[in-house]
Amino acid sequence: MSFHAFACCQVGSERLLKADVARTQPRLRPAFARPGLVTWVSDTATSAALDLEAVFARVWGASLGRATSAEDVTALLGAEPGLAATGLRLHVFARDPAAADAAAEVTRLREALLAGARFLPETQPQAGDLVVDVVVAPGEPCLVGLHQHGAGRWGVPGGLPEVVVPPESPSRAFAKIEEAILWAGLDVRPGNVALEIGSAPGGAALALARRGVTVWGVDSAPMNPGVLAYRGPAAARVEHLPIKIDALRWEDLPPRVDWLLLDVNLAPPVALHAIQRFLPRLRRTLRGAVLTLKLNDQRIIDGIPATLARIRRMGFRDVRASHLPSNHRELCCVAR
Repeated sequence: MSFHAFACCQVGSERLLKADVARTQPRLRPAFARPGLVTWVSDTATSAALDLEAVFARVWGASLGRATSAEDVTALLGAEPGLAATGLRLHVFARDPAAADAAAEVTRLREALLAGARFLPETQPQAGDLVVDVVVAPGEPCLVGLHQHGAGRWGVPGGLPEVVVPPESPSRAFAKIEEAILWAGLDVRPGNVALEIGSAPGGAALALARRGVTVWGVDSAPMNPGVLAYRGPAAARVEHLPIKIDALRWEDLPPRVDWLLLDVNLAPPVALHAIQRFLPRLRRTLRGAVLTLKLNDQRIIDGIPATLARIRRMGFRDVRASHLPSNHRELCCVAR
């Protein structure tokens, strides 16, 4: 008897996802794949609680099969022994959100499934909830999967949060930090202070300032004037230190730092070495770090486990990494 698993990723990252899973789950053998979707087969049982431990997987779980209608989806769920008839969360999403007619197909199928009253109306799951994933591609059968929600998983369909980047934001870093906060459930509060290494032109700093966080940005490149002029809740502002990271001194730092951000165009070992010397000074008040790790070549990708282990050795107990929707050749690592 064969068992199946699935994972969704950013379109174009399928090869990286396969390599990731081959390292963490050698019992899984690759099956079919499509843009944004990879499946595997195994001789041992898979379940909704499956943990792929794959940083390039955005959604993952047990694969129940493929369906062409709401009735087919219901039949697949009915064939699962022990699966409750009600109380399930429903996530219907497109494997390629940019595909033509994808949004309309998602809406049509979700409405048809909710009409059956099998699912809870709210999509946001709580820890331990079972979530039915229906992965849609116009003109193709949809894939039906099942996962159990928990730490390190997105609570929104497809792992695609609706982050709206305002027109005044000077970069996509606004979306990256907002996605990191949502994914990791960071308790970012008004009155917090952040130190951002690699802050120009100021997208992430603007996002944090809008949340009431004062940001000290370190970057030799110029910051956007609108970001520097912005004043947010709790008198939040953005201070710019126009220097390179290797010129930053302890006495340049604010007296308290709650959050450390790193987003520089350096290889991860070099970037981590640069911030490590400040951690003893920050440790007393630091609540966590959001580190953007550049994936500039295959050696760095292969070295992701070692990089995460190094971050743990820097004194962080909880270290998680994910390829966020706004990430390109980079990963987001949240360390606490």
